[in-house]
Amino acid sequence: MLHIGGGEIPTPEELIAAIGDNHSLCIVAENGEEALLEFCKQMPIVRAAGGVVENSNGDILIMTRKGWRDLPKGHIDDGESAEEAAVREVMEECGLQSVEIVAPLCTTRHFHCAYGRWEIKQTEWFLMFAEGEEPALMPEEDEGITAVEWLCGRRLWQAVESSYSTIKEVFEEFLKYKVNY
Repeated sequence: MLHIGGGEIPTPEELIAAIGDNHSLCIVAENGEEALLEFCKQMPIVRAAGGVVENSNGDILIMTRKGWRDLPKGHIDDGESAEEAAVREVMEECGLQSVEIVAPLCTTRHFHCAYGRWEIKQTEWFLMFAEGEEPALMPEEDEGITAVEWLCGRRLWQAVESSYSTIKEVFEEFLKYKVNY
């Protein structure tokens, strides 16, 4: 844990340098919400969209990106809605020909280093459906995606457990949706 005294809020770069390879950061402050908001003001917010894609067999699309289990997602382009971006990114990253949005799920936020700078990635997630017979899944290798597969049961939940905390949040919302509808 890193303790910063004196009420000064370090820059994102100072905090990242201080935590090294620990991959987690705990900020202790008198007013935690205020400290977090002040910290976040120092980084740009990048909007993204993605999906939990289900097929007619009830399988869920999971990919491996840079060695981590993940869901397809990507930046929202200028003039594009979150829904349009989610559909486009799913099709591009996984090689699907057609997907449709069923319902919004949630929004997640995480810190992310891209192009040499730290940013806050805010991702809008949707439940999606891929109908019919799809050709072989094709991972978008230029994006660091090495595998894309349909999973269910134990294999699906093992993949979720070995993923990022934000992906676990998305699956919690997915389960709530499935229970209620």
